[in-house]
Amino acid sequence: MSSTPPNFPSQSAVRQSFLDFFAERDHRVVPSSPVFPQDDPTLLFINAGMNQFKDVFLGTGRRDYVRAVDTQKCIRVQGKHNDLEEVGVDTYHHTFFEMLGNWSFGDYFKREAIQWHWELLTEVWKLPKERLWVTIFGGDDEDGLPADDEAEKLWLELTDVDPSHILRFGRKDNFWEMGDTGPCGPCSEIHIDRGGPSDDPSDGKDPKMGVNCDNERFIELCNLVFMQFNRLDDGSLKPLPKGCIDTGMGFERVLSVLQGKHSNYDTDLFQPIFRALEKRTGRPYGQDEATDVAYRVCADHVRAVTSALADGALPSNEGRGYVIRRLIRRASRYGLQTLELQDPFLFELVEAVVGVLGDTFPEMRVRQEHVQLVVRSEEESFRRTLQRGIVQFEKLTQGLAAGATLDGVQAYELYATYGFPEDLVRLMASERDLRLDGAGWQQAADAHSEISKSEGRFKQLLSAEQVAELPATESTYHAPGDAGLRSEARIVGIFSDEGKGERWVLDRSPFYAEGGGQVGDTGVLRDASGQTLFEVHNTQRIGEIVVHLGKAHGSAAVGTTVQAEVDRARRARTMANHTATHLMHKALREVLGDHVTQQGSYVGPDRLRFDFSHPQGMTPEQIAEVERRVNHEILRNHSVQATVERFDDAKARGVMALFGEKYGDEVRVIDVGGWSLELCGGTHVSAAGDIGPFVILSERAIQAGVRRIEALTHEGALEHLAEVRQLLHSTAQQLKVKESEIPERVAALMSDLKKAKKAKSAQASQDLGGVFERIKGALELQSGVPTGVFDLPELNAQSLRELGDRLQSLGPDLAVVLFGREGDKVPFLVLSRGQALDKGWKAGPMAKSIAKVLGGGGGGRPEAAQGQGPKVDATPEAMQVASEALAATL
Repeated sequence: MSSTPPNFPSQSAVRQSFLDFFAERDHRVVPSSPVFPQDDPTLLFINAGMNQFKDVFLGTGRRDYVRAVDTQKCIRVQGKHNDLEEVGVDTYHHTFFEMLGNWSFGDYFKREAIQWHWELLTEVWKLPKERLWVTIFGGDDEDGLPADDEAEKLWLELTDVDPSHILRFGRKDNFWEMGDTGPCGPCSEIHIDRGGPSDDPSDGKDPKMGVNCDNERFIELCNLVFMQFNRLDDGSLKPLPKGCIDTGMGFERVLSVLQGKHSNYDTDLFQPIFRALEKRTGRPYGQDEATDVAYRVCADHVRAVTSALADGALPSNEGRGYVIRRLIRRASRYGLQTLELQDPFLFELVEAVVGVLGDTFPEMRVRQEHVQLVVRSEEESFRRTLQRGIVQFEKLTQGLAAGATLDGVQAYELYATYGFPEDLVRLMASERDLRLDGAGWQQAADAHSEISKSEGRFKQLLSAEQVAELPATESTYHAPGDAGLRSEARIVGIFSDEGKGERWVLDRSPFYAEGGGQVGDTGVLRDASGQTLFEVHNTQRIGEIVVHLGKAHGSAAVGTTVQAEVDRARRARTMANHTATHLMHKALREVLGDHVTQQGSYVGPDRLRFDFSHPQGMTPEQIAEVERRVNHEILRNHSVQATVERFDDAKARGVMALFGEKYGDEVRVIDVGGWSLELCGGTHVSAAGDIGPFVILSERAIQAGVRRIEALTHEGALEHLAEVRQLLHSTAQQLKVKESEIPERVAALMSDLKKAKKAKSAQASQDLGGVFERIKGALELQSGVPTGVFDLPELNAQSLRELGDRLQSLGPDLAVVLFGREGDKVPFLVLSRGQALDKGWKAGPMAKSIAKVLGGGGGGRPEAAQGQGPKVDATPEAMQVASEALAATL
């Protein structure tokens, strides 16, 4: 280049300079939201900086500021914004990235956005102006939108950009949309020409090597979105209540330019991860393309996984959990196949990720140990899954001749179930001179994508048009006493659409809307005479609007005054369980350690469920101690205080904030006697004693590093204790002892049972020896192979297997079928060794043939197989089938 930007010493300096620039222009610096949305099921992951402000753009939410700046954690892995297949192959696509952004909510618009970004890039960061190119929206006939002449005029008026470097593009490149529906608008991008090998000049319009051509020479630095419209379900555009500014600047790309690198992976965001990989593999980065691709994939994916897990997501087989698992497996496969790392290694890279990003996103540092535990467990599981996948591949290709085609739909299951990417399946097929049916694979992939597709849809209980016409609901559920359970209200919206049921909206409501793990309230809406107009079966929230879902009785109209009444008993039980959840969280941290953090919860009237991070199962003593501490605090009957405080003040005094939650500047603190302090917007009892008894029902693992406790309080706990007492009384009567003597009596019975089993085992071993000798003497030679088919009704399935082990000691050649009895079923065992196997007598197919006769199932390896069937009377026919097969083969 003809000039170069200043050498920023680190990624943290660049990030901070961006935040400072806009903070000096009266922007509120806001933290990144979690990388997956808590209140928007239509999005798997945050994939753009604007996601956390979507409610503001739609007019359903507010902030106490009109200008904001942040660096937002983002993950793009599917849907419209899907960069997964490019990751690692090129040097600038990522699944995880930071989006630097500044925002205006109805304050400034195009003029300031254009002027400030040009100033930042050219005066603060000193980027060469002659290398910068600007794009504007050229209009779209289908939407009836003209070109953005206003933006072009402002670029020429406010900046010294080369006029020939202003290019017009259509809707595809310069009209930004989150998805099929939602906020959108024309945009203006700034690109930089990083120069070619000979630094040749370019007019920026070359279709192969120009602006908006997805190449490594011209790269987009930032996108200024002039958010003006909302795309409705029917595809039409409706102006937003206020024009807003939404800017996005890919941090990784900007950093590579400012640090003078032609690859994002050469910056100090990735190099520490590469150093850790080099130490693990002994292979340097930059000397072999296959190794380099593997390094880039692993580094990118471990960043995405670390971010998601630190925010509280977990691997699973659906939704965002499936994406996390897919990323771990994809990187692990590169490590195994390309880097030849036989043992788990990704979890070791988490430390390097935290070293780079931990100061900016402190939740990564706090949860590093948890993230490493989960990643390692997933890697180990995949290594085991890999072997099972290979077995499945063997089944799919069994019987296919060279040159045949492997069914793509069936082969796709190797990816969906075992994590085998298409290129690996194609390679495995080619090694057997087979072709993979690419069209079938794509058909299955499209079907799978359609099932899991949800990204980018702004569908809700109410449409954007309906929401725009409704006032914010005044919620009264936190009011003291009766005011928090019933209130007079006016109907402001009645909706009844197919698939969404009946929904009523009131101007004020005492109903708690589902959120924070707590279920939504139920109850009724009555008219002035006390007649029920609407049964509320659930309550949900859209921004500041509370939606009551249920069933209408009779007719009502907008404007009607109703009496809204919450189900008091149900609310009381729910509140008891919610406050108990807070107490249990505190007790768990005291008993197990401060590493315990909430991973999820359910708080309903029937029970409470609490998921938390902990690397191992709790001991009975630990469970009892947690239960004791919670009940101790309940008996102390402290008052439960709710206060509204500034978030920073609450954190400073030790109030617990939950990972994965997004908090505003003001938060609600629930304080139980100064012992338990948590941020929470749910409903709670007024005093700890109102919880009643607390009983833990179970504790178990639901994920590597994540445990689940289920518990009862209030009447549910009393009913459970009564059931336990009745069970003890009944057991004592059966054993003819006192209740206090039950453990001693059970121990004695167990001892007697153990002795009886030992004696029976000894007798069975002696009997099995006799059977072995009988079989040994009855074996016949066929073509030099000892063979035989035997019915042994005195032996069960386990005894058959033990007898089979003994028979294999007779020599290298053997062909035997054994039938036994187990209840009303016929277990069987097939063995084939040495010459029998060489001559084509395989145990697996034989077992399937026998199972068919017996009406059951069976199968296994060529050398050993087993099964069973319910048709006892068909045993002679099954033996005949086995004998004929032996004679025909040998």
